[in-house]
Amino acid sequence: MAQISITKKNTVIGKAVDLDRKYTSALFASAFILLWVLAFASVVVLANQYFLHYLSISIRFVGLAYILLSIFFFYLSDRSFYLTKIKHPKIHLLKNIQESVKKGDSVNIYEVFSFELARVTGGLFSSGKKFSNLEMISALILSSDLNFMLGRLGISKQSLLDETSEDKDADFDYGVGVKALEVAAIEGHHYIEVGDMFVALCSSSSSLKRMLQGMKLEIMDLLNVVFWQTQVLRKDIDDRKFLNPNRLKLTGGIGRDWAFGWTPFLKQYSVDITKEIETRGLDLELVGHDKEIKEIQEALLRQNGGNAIVVGEAGVGKKTTILGFAKKVLEGQTFSHLDFQHVIKIDIDYLMSGLTHPGEVTERISGLLNEVSNAGNIVMYIENVQNLLSSGDAGKIDATEVLLPFLEHSEMHLLATCDVASYNQFILPNTALSQRFTRVSVEEPNSKEMIKILEDSVPLIEYKSKTFITYEAIKEVVVSAERYIVNLPNPEKSINLLDAVAGHASGKRGKTILFPKDVLGYVSEKYEVPAGEANVEEKQKLLNLEEIMHQRVVGQNEAIDAISNALRRARAGVENSKKPIGSFLFLGPTGVGKTETAKALARAYFDSEDKMIRFDMSEFQNKEDIYRFIGSTTGTESVQGVLTTKIREHPFSLLLFDEIEKAHPDILDLFLQMLDEGFITDGSGRKVSFMNSIIIATSNAGANLIRESIKTGADYEQTKKELLDYLQKENIYRPEFLNRFSGIIAFSPLSQEEILKVCQLLVRELVSGLQKNKGISIVVAPDAISALAKIGYDPQMGARPMMRAIEEKLENLLANKILEGELKKGDSFTITAKDIT
Repeated sequence: MAQISITKKNTVIGKAVDLDRKYTSALFASAFILLWVLAFASVVVLANQYFLHYLSISIRFVGLAYILLSIFFFYLSDRSFYLTKIKHPKIHLLKNIQESVKKGDSVNIYEVFSFELARVTGGLFSSGKKFSNLEMISALILSSDLNFMLGRLGISKQSLLDETSEDKDADFDYGVGVKALEVAAIEGHHYIEVGDMFVALCSSSSSLKRMLQGMKLEIMDLLNVVFWQTQVLRKDIDDRKFLNPNRLKLTGGIGRDWAFGWTPFLKQYSVDITKEIETRGLDLELVGHDKEIKEIQEALLRQNGGNAIVVGEAGVGKKTTILGFAKKVLEGQTFSHLDFQHVIKIDIDYLMSGLTHPGEVTERISGLLNEVSNAGNIVMYIENVQNLLSSGDAGKIDATEVLLPFLEHSEMHLLATCDVASYNQFILPNTALSQRFTRVSVEEPNSKEMIKILEDSVPLIEYKSKTFITYEAIKEVVVSAERYIVNLPNPEKSINLLDAVAGHASGKRGKTILFPKDVLGYVSEKYEVPAGEANVEEKQKLLNLEEIMHQRVVGQNEAIDAISNALRRARAGVENSKKPIGSFLFLGPTGVGKTETAKALARAYFDSEDKMIRFDMSEFQNKEDIYRFIGSTTGTESVQGVLTTKIREHPFSLLLFDEIEKAHPDILDLFLQMLDEGFITDGSGRKVSFMNSIIIATSNAGANLIRESIKTGADYEQTKKELLDYLQKENIYRPEFLNRFSGIIAFSPLSQEEILKVCQLLVRELVSGLQKNKGISIVVAPDAISALAKIGYDPQMGARPMMRAIEEKLENLLANKILEGELKKGDSFTITAKDIT
């Protein structure tokens, strides 16, 4: 077993801390200023002695000047040694100590403390005495590194000390140091940082664990903030270093650029990305995309067809992937065949400007490709290559035939980007073209990567908006972007959302701190969805949803209960999935309230019936109709689907699919993925999300069976079971289709009492409309309502005959009286049974 110790004695980093204390003391600072003044005076003396001759200076002063300059230069070399060799430990020590711990050797973990960690904890580890966890926390608080972390986590110094006050009697365990060593290794640090020690403490201290649980934070969240702090620290150190060893790299030799030769087209129509990166840097931390960059490198190594096309939706990170590849090429960190080459971006718009004749297009593109092939050290990059591949559309460029011969050259490397739809439309159908490219698909970053990407984006957003962004706000942005922004991919949608929230908060309150509630408030206002925890009013509405819906729907208690329970689960966050909010199959005869229930639900949940999007599935009975439904891409023509277009425009909606049994079976197959995974793939190959939708399908299939079961007095569950058996036995719906719905509800035929209630609802709406629009007060007597209910009662047709009865007997009567001038604004009129019989 390894002998673990953590002591400052006889360590390089300990000596560095002691030297730093001396160098930063007030006495040394005064001596330092004095030494600079004397050195300047010595330079003046020597310059006068040998060049200016303005003053007569004794030889003794000249000798003293030499001595002072010698002392000054000794000081500079000593301080340089201190800064480069002592203050920053060797980066291989961490790995060495890890291996020693595994072997069971004796190790002193203090040797791999970072300078900042050693500075604030040196007093604890120098005396050899035991100390408590609270004392360790008190020491770490003195570090600006931990202050950064606490600020981003929304934890004050005092609250941290208060939470860990019970640890004043808990001795610091050296096992925490070993844990900090492991954390540093996970984070890829060269030595143990302050954040690594804090994470290790939080993993072992019961009081700190409780504090994190109370804040709904996990160790992974702390690791993310450590990464954030480390990136900020690293950039700050790099920016302040005059000679940064990380920026020193091989260049490929002094003749690296000579292979270009005479390249007039390239110089005029291109930009050298590698030179831009070399001059200005990337200004971002490349998170993820390692797999894609490796695939690009391997694709460009192919002897024939060494070309790659990076495919992904706009905003998913295609350009970032290309920049990451270019950075590796610049630094000589890729395969030797590609090291130190130039990644040249072609400006297609500029290249094609002023050209009108196809021959001119061919000539210019051919000239450009010839230069690239002859240069020998170029990877040509074309962004949105589909703009060159129109497949012969009138008035558009088609450079396919010009490109193909060059794509076979071993000296030619083309790196292109393209969106999914354009790849499927222009490249995939062309076998000759697709075989000369290796497809590299760029997927959206996962949540962990997305948090790190946002952390890297924060400094610029904070600078623009004058806000301070907390870590919890970043987490909420990632969750909300994934949940509520369905028409854009990550990282674009998360970065845009964070930028918009910061700007919105700054505009409302001036300089401010951004919390999760600010993110949720912006999302609710911008996208008109209930985000975050429900307020008191919304909670009451959800708890009384059955009562609210019954104001519009008569009977059908089973349907209303099932829907209300599903919505409460979704809004309370009990269900955590990417499926739709709820999916229901309404079965029953015509006129029993299936569509009316859907309307009532849209109003109750989305506050408007306009949020309901209806599709009559009798219009999709043929196999070819699937392309009208989800869109298609054939040759040069791209057709948008009616369903996919609607849901992209209105992702927070209720989708009503009426008479779904009439749709073609291939269309019904779409619902398997839609209901189970929350998305489908449209005709262009793009994902379309239904995660924020409520899906209701209605069907009249089996209506006669429902009527007969009700007549025989069968209970609801028995009727529903017989109905589902019938639908599967008759091959109307397959079991896997029925099983995808979160609820299947059998609507019962309306009784005469229920028809009377329907009549009362319809009459109430008519009376309310006349009062509001015409200013006429109408009173319909109870005997008139009873008479209308008798006229409109039809057990086979449900409420629809009731609606026709009201139109014929009541609305026609009122319309005639208004037109004849008997009823005017401000009048009142009572209707009795005599008036409608």
